[in-house]
Amino acid sequence: MKRCINMYENKYKNPKDTGNEELNRFLQLIADLDKKIELFAIGGTAMVLKNIKEATKDIDFLTTASYEDIKKWFNLAGLIEKSPSKICNIWYLGNIRIDIFYDSFILGTPLPDDWKEISDHIRDIGKLKLYILNWYDIIITKIARSESRDIEDIIKIIKTQKINFNKLKKRYYILAPTSLISDYNYKFKHLESKLNDIGKTN
Repeated sequence: MKRCINMYENKYKNPKDTGNEELNRFLQLIADLDKKIELFAIGGTAMVLKNIKEATKDIDFLTTASYEDIKKWFNLAGLIEKSPSKICNIWYLGNIRIDIFYDSFILGTPLPDDWKEISDHIRDIGKLKLYILNWYDIIITKIARSESRDIEDIIKIIKTQKINFNKLKKRYYILAPTSLISDYNYKFKHLESKLNDIGKTN
């Protein structure tokens, strides 16, 4: 787990930023397989899809498909697997890194039962169904890591989306004690302090 998280936290995972062009290239490649698959954009990928930021360091998706199916389909699409771990399944499309997560579990954070129900369906590309993971759980997974760029992203999400801070706090404290989030109370209070500074906790 620690090794995978260290790989995931590498600030320079890709030699260049990944924007809509690279993201759409990947999505069309997967859609061309003509397989039924659900992909839920998380982290910076979700923010790029919603035009909250122009680019991110890699492509991150949670899927309801099995690892075995993803491995078979991604190999057919010509992607190269870097790490087979289901905690953080790393693939490359050229120099574009793609991280896939499984089983409603994102780097030590098990998602609540309603995560899929409250996520947003963006569009279908053939048999590929594209979603954005709900913003509350995206924020929670970013709090779990709490690097400076994660805090910046959280502030951007809260500024641009209709986030109920009290709902976020309640969801976080139900989830965090059962997760592998280290120093979870400190991390939330740190975020709360940053948001208080800009008046975004109401």
